Amino acid sequence: MNKYLVDEAVLSEAADALLKENPTMSKTDLMQKLDHQITKAIVGSLTEEQGAELEKILDEGATEDAIDDFFAKYNINLEEVIKNAILEFKKDFDEGGAR
Repeated sequence: MNKYLVDEAVLSEAADALLKENPTMSKTDLMQKLDHQITKAIVGSLTEEQGAELEKILDEGATEDAIDDFFAKYNINLEEVIKNAILEFKKDFDEGGAR
């Protein structure tokens, strides 16, 4: 697994789109900030017990399939959570708050 909870390609694509509109920071910094925002949204969508279970799965070096299975088990639409987090980040970024 890479250093991001979210697929690095998703972060890269979102960062490219944001930088096209407003090139005010490095792509690496932007990807890290996006990952942080998305991770907060993901964790915020979980109960305390689910969060502990996800942390254990990640600590054990979970595969992408195991992570997908975890979210499916709890009927959490991870794509929707990520999409909303990116949209919220974009809004903050456009307003100058995500820098």
